Amino acid sequence: MHCWLLFHREVRRDVPEAAEVMRFQQAASEAGIRLDVLNPRHFELIVDGSEGWSAVYQGRRLPKPDLIIPRTGSETSYFTLAVLRHFERQGVPLVNSSGAVEAVADKLQTLQILSGAGIPIPKTILGKFPVDVNVIERELGFPVVVKTLRGTRGNGVLLCANREQFNDLANLLDGAQSGSDFIFQQYVEASHGRDVRVLVINGRAVAAMERRSTDGSFKSNISLGGVGTAFEPPSDMAELAVRVTQVLGLDVAGVDILLDRDGYRICEANSSPGFQGLEKACGISVPNEIFNAMRNRLGLPPAQRRRSSWKRLLDSLRNAVRLDSRPAPTEPAREPT
Repeated sequence: MHCWLLFHREVRRDVPEAAEVMRFQQAASEAGIRLDVLNPRHFELIVDGSEGWSAVYQGRRLPKPDLIIPRTGSETSYFTLAVLRHFERQGVPLVNSSGAVEAVADKLQTLQILSGAGIPIPKTILGKFPVDVNVIERELGFPVVVKTLRGTRGNGVLLCANREQFNDLANLLDGAQSGSDFIFQQYVEASHGRDVRVLVINGRAVAAMERRSTDGSFKSNISLGGVGTAFEPPSDMAELAVRVTQVLGLDVAGVDILLDRDGYRICEANSSPGFQGLEKACGISVPNEIFNAMRNRLGLPPAQRRRSSWKRLLDSLRNAVRLDSRPAPTEPAREPT
């Protein structure tokens, strides 16, 4: 199997979200899968009337892959979406589709789609300038959650405990004007510092973990110091997570669920979920789960798993030991002359 993984940053250990890309590279190497990590902005997008495959990357023509895995998430730009659509229209399967990636890159659009499908969400208001504190207090009350429309790993999210704090923030937002887009969201007290991340692949809840903050913060993200533990979701929670992916058209997603007093509320869905904490908590290989699911969906034969260099070295040493331990051949006795 030949795959492209699209990532918009350098693959270095100090780069956020690069660790997941490295895990894909490791898993692909071990499974005998050819995986090329490509920056979508380095493609030359050429649209003309000619038929056939077209992919030009940094001046080179690339062969057609079996699968493309976008890992650009909430930072997906218009250019990246255009690249995804270009290859999608040439018949390359994407995990996830361009439409699904676009739907979840914008938090408000995600909530609008889910609300329209009758899926429970926290009540949400799109911020406008100047901010009307009275509307926020009447519709949402305090505390209230403030989020940027595009953000990841808990960044761009804060909690305003009361009207005074919100007034200070509103003055700051008014100064920012239209350069920033925010949403104001109902605070779910029962889920303070706690939520459940469910990993869904091809319509199946593969794994889940409960995330908890360790410092009293209302945010439970692992990247912000939260801890994750393996969690067995009740059937109604797992079914809700799967339904979220179906409504949004996601093949692979991390669905974040808040635990309210009277049930569940969907916080958000991620098309490129971070999974370091999930792998550690649940003892699974997320890239392998994705590769296997996509191979089955595409009807591709299983790859021949490659032995690691350490395993090859150990096998060589074992063979050498076996040879050394064999008894030396004896020469037949000769009759005296």
